[in-house]
Amino acid sequence: VVVTCEKLVIDGKIYFATSKATIREKSFPLLDDIASSLNKNKDIKSIRIEGHTDSDGSDSSNLRLSQARAEAVREYLISRGNVASVRLTAEGFGETMPIDTNRTAAGKANNRRVEFRITEGM
Repeated sequence: VVVTCEKLVIDGKIYFATSKATIREKSFPLLDDIASSLNKNKDIKSIRIEGHTDSDGSDSSNLRLSQARAEAVREYLISRGNVASVRLTAEGFGETMPIDTNRTAAGKANNRRVEFRITEGM
């Protein structure tokens, strides 16, 4: 995990059960590293956990899924990472902010992501 002025840059991916907000166990070490970074960087007052999806499915279901996934990550960081809840917000963006094409499996996989934007501090 690298802390920049704007966000936490993670080297890895947070995985979820297909079409669900259930975090897969293989993501726990990365989430623990994120929590550790947040706990070491108390000058970061607020982080927005941003959920993103690919374009498969309806816009409304993708928006709900991305919100639920962002909230699941928030809850993990609070409950298992001991990050203060007041520092974390969760927001789902659905398929509205792709970083890659939705025409290939690899592109879709890149678009399914969670990002950590610093909204106050640093």
